[in-house]
Amino acid sequence: MDLNVLLKTLSLDEKIGQLMMVPPHLFIQSSDTELMGPLKALGISKADIFKTGSILGIGSAQEMIDVQTIYLESSRHKIPLIFMADIIHGYETIFPVPLGLASSFNEDLLEMVAQISAVEASTAGIQVTFAPMVDLVRDPRWGRVVESFGEDSYLAKRFAAAQVRGYQGDGVDKPENIAACVKHFAAYGLSEAGKDYNTVDLSRLNLFQNYLSGFKGAIDAGAKLVMTSFNIFEGMPATINKYLLQEVLRGSLNYKGTIISDYASLKETITHGVKSNEYEAAVAGVHAGLNIEMATALYIKNLKDAVENGDIIEEQIDALVMDVLKLKKECGLFDNPYKGASIEKEKQLVHADVHLDKALSVAQESIVLLKNRDLLPINNQTKIALIGRYANNPNMNGPWSWHGSKHLNNTLSDVFKKDMNLIYVNDGSNLDYEKLKAADVILIASGENEKDSGEAHSKANIKLPYNQEGFIKAVRDRTTQPIGLLLFNGRPLDLSNIVDDVDAIVECFFPGSMGAQAISNIILGKVNPSAKLTMSFPRSVGQIPVYYNHLPTGRPFHPHGEYTSFYLDLDHTPLFPFGYGLSYCSFKYDNFRCSNNRLKMNETLIVSVDVTNRSNRIGKEVIQLYVHDHFAEVSRPLKQLIDFKKVSFNPYETKTIEFIVTKDNLQYYDGNLNLRVDSGTFSLMVGPNSSDLQKLEFEFFKEV
Repeated sequence: MDLNVLLKTLSLDEKIGQLMMVPPHLFIQSSDTELMGPLKALGISKADIFKTGSILGIGSAQEMIDVQTIYLESSRHKIPLIFMADIIHGYETIFPVPLGLASSFNEDLLEMVAQISAVEASTAGIQVTFAPMVDLVRDPRWGRVVESFGEDSYLAKRFAAAQVRGYQGDGVDKPENIAACVKHFAAYGLSEAGKDYNTVDLSRLNLFQNYLSGFKGAIDAGAKLVMTSFNIFEGMPATINKYLLQEVLRGSLNYKGTIISDYASLKETITHGVKSNEYEAAVAGVHAGLNIEMATALYIKNLKDAVENGDIIEEQIDALVMDVLKLKKECGLFDNPYKGASIEKEKQLVHADVHLDKALSVAQESIVLLKNRDLLPINNQTKIALIGRYANNPNMNGPWSWHGSKHLNNTLSDVFKKDMNLIYVNDGSNLDYEKLKAADVILIASGENEKDSGEAHSKANIKLPYNQEGFIKAVRDRTTQPIGLLLFNGRPLDLSNIVDDVDAIVECFFPGSMGAQAISNIILGKVNPSAKLTMSFPRSVGQIPVYYNHLPTGRPFHPHGEYTSFYLDLDHTPLFPFGYGLSYCSFKYDNFRCSNNRLKMNETLIVSVDVTNRSNRIGKEVIQLYVHDHFAEVSRPLKQLIDFKKVSFNPYETKTIEFIVTKDNLQYYDGNLNLRVDSGTFSLMVGPNSSDLQKLEFEFFKEV
């Protein structure tokens, strides 16, 4: 297919149609009456939908085949539709939410999750997923933190690349692979007060230093699409922000693919108050380089007039259309308009046993042990009372699991009855305290509802909701048994009121299809927990934002100083810091050393530490390496993650863990947005989390 030849045969109306995305029900509803409402809402004609270029969401292989067939029968040039959907952490086999996945600190797992998600979704004829979300988030009030990799830009870069590799595999033309759309460009995770869709205000330096890192990882890995964000940047909505989309995305990040708006965000530029009508918004979208308008019809209603009026030229539309056609060609749709869609494979692969086995292993490696006062693991003869709102609740999939059915999930009580000596189950109402007192251990399964997090689900109060704190305290006051708390949530919570009331805390996030079995295996010690937090847990909402890699202040905290940076009424540190997570093993770090105390521009530094498993269990540890630049052109973080390794240890085994440090690990953006590294003193730090670190220093010299 010669796309240049094809483009020349398209009318202006047909070109504009390629830039519009509509839902599938416009094609598979048969009567004019049924079509009238949706088409009236969009303000377009029935003929217009048969010029459209892409479809938002699809339910099955049969649905995709029906829509594509109906469309192609009425399409003059037979340019196939491309089908896109939100496949965030699984299709029907649901994996832990991304915040939980990231806690595994295992790129291979994230890549595998994306690959299995692509295999299942592709059977329905989906060619594009709106993932990964790489928004850097330091405010747990924001609902969409659940979709993120957390507070660290380095992790965002590595994990974004891993997921793009998983989705796209050995080519998006292959039936089992789908194209990745990285989102949201840019800085959406910095919404003021943690309120979704809210104002964002940050410097260009902060943008380059921190908030572009995840996008760079995804783009360098070959992501085919980028989605714009709902927020403004420097007073202009991201969807029509020429600086963001042209200078930064196309220029600095060298992105060559397709740019798509988020849902209705082009029309929302009017609500932002920067465009007065749909015509102006459509013209601004073209000038900014927006290829696809999602869910609204400003382009198709206005761009032809804009060309006739001279506000845009047809060559601009040609350039936008060519990107869309290239994407369709890359995805193999010109060779097979039904690429991927297979009713038979759908039956064989979706929610397959082999995928569920993988979901179990991923969930086990994503669960974080936050506290353990010699309670866990327990043996299967221990008498267990399981209480709380998640005792009998199968709804562990979390937000953005629209194809996954909670009714296919086991509950904790289902699994615990099979695996343990479970003597009492209660969902938190009308507790029988005599039965509780007959147990050896009380496990309280608490947390948020699924809809307490996700898009448009921000919260000002991030304590355990629904009076669960009072419930935990009542159980503590009326019993003497040790209590383990199992948490289900989509964000870091403020646990300060109840952290001392329980003997163990297991952070499960929303663990997905096999979550209940994974939790059982962790509690019984069949699996040794190894996950680490990728986002700090605050002591109070008043600390937010609290994150590990903050910049130094001129008056850093000093325990005996009055005029230093601290709170009068609260410890300034997080309750649980970035990188934190316990194991049933005890690991000791010794002999932290460098191959040299001097590093030159083109040299490498070998950094080593001896790590010993001081227990009789096999366990995994995430060894984390941080750096601090003592003096630079702009202020640098007190510590910044530059590498990590997740390593398995046999009982009582010692391993020497090595990292390679080069100038690339020391680079930063200066005030002119140029990457640089300076001669001077650097500290390296190593440890099991961002707070418990050993330190050494070396000198860097720019001369070769």
